[in-house]
Amino acid sequence: MPDANLYLDSIDLSRYEGECRKCGAQSCRDLVERLSRSLPAVPSLQFPQPVDETLMELGEPGPGDPVLVTGNSALTQEVLLAVLSTTTSSLFVLFSDTRGDTLDMALILGSFTPERLTAALVRENVRERSGSSTLVLPGLAAAMRDDVASAAGLPVDVGPVCAAELPLFFADLWGQAPYL
Repeated sequence: MPDANLYLDSIDLSRYEGECRKCGAQSCRDLVERLSRSLPAVPSLQFPQPVDETLMELGEPGPGDPVLVTGNSALTQEVLLAVLSTTTSSLFVLFSDTRGDTLDMALILGSFTPERLTAALVRENVRERSGSSTLVLPGLAAAMRDDVASAAGLPVDVGPVCAAELPLFFADLWGQAPYL
């Protein structure tokens, strides 16, 4: 069975080229290629595999640190944490209820919605824990930006479609792990 599309080919590297080389890579493409080698293989055909709906703290996040939003699929979590393991930055990651669907499937099946996301924000006390931090929606959920901002009462930014783009997207906020 072929592997699922992790959207590596959807990264627009031209947005980032020439901006920095803090990561130690020769180019943005080099960084993405390095990260892609560490991503787990995800089967293209899968059943929902839910993980706990929770607000995970990486580093010691506080007010102002971004809140990365995603769904509660075990496969999504595995891929996302593989990329996030390469940073020393502090941030929050909210695993919202998608019934265990991967984010792309959750958008197709309607299990990733502003209402479910708002319920997760309330349940996990995101406002109290993160202050007025910016929520970072996955790029595939860009169409929800205004609805999420209205429902959450927090600033919302649209992040990348591919998890391997996160170091480029966060740029100066991304503290490089020494082994990357």
